Amino acid sequence: DEEAIFARERSAALAAGEPQGFDAYGFTISFKGVVLEGLEVVFLVLTFGANEHRLPLAATAAAAAVALVVVVGIAVRGPLAQVPENTMKFTVGVLITTFGTFWGAEGAGAHWPGGDAAILPLAAVVLLSALGLVGLLRRPAAVAA
Repeated sequence: DEEAIFARERSAALAAGEPQGFDAYGFTISFKGVVLEGLEVVFLVLTFGANEHRLPLAATAAAAAVALVVVVGIAVRGPLAQVPENTMKFTVGVLITTFGTFWGAEGAGAHWPGGDAAILPLAAVVLLSALGLVGLLRRPAAVAA
């Protein structure tokens, strides 16, 4: 129950006392997480570019991606704040698993039927598998209640 968890965490934070003005600790933790994920993407893009001997193009693409993510992040901040946290985590997990499986298999020398277009049916398989597992894991809790 995300709302109950949020209410409990919020109460604990309020009991600890709200920071006056700028919350340096919260900002630092959030900033580190975002920078870490951003650097991961930049390293991936640069690695792919270096493997294709197109490092300048990859560096330009990485810089453009950073700028685009900043602009889009600012633009969709409000609507994204309305998405439940677990839904967001689930979606990101499906995407990471899909791309990780796709690229891991390619790195091991596999060739996907349809090339890059195989990502879409692979994503569907990962999504349906994850939804099935969530349903299976929720069932005992529902029976116990």
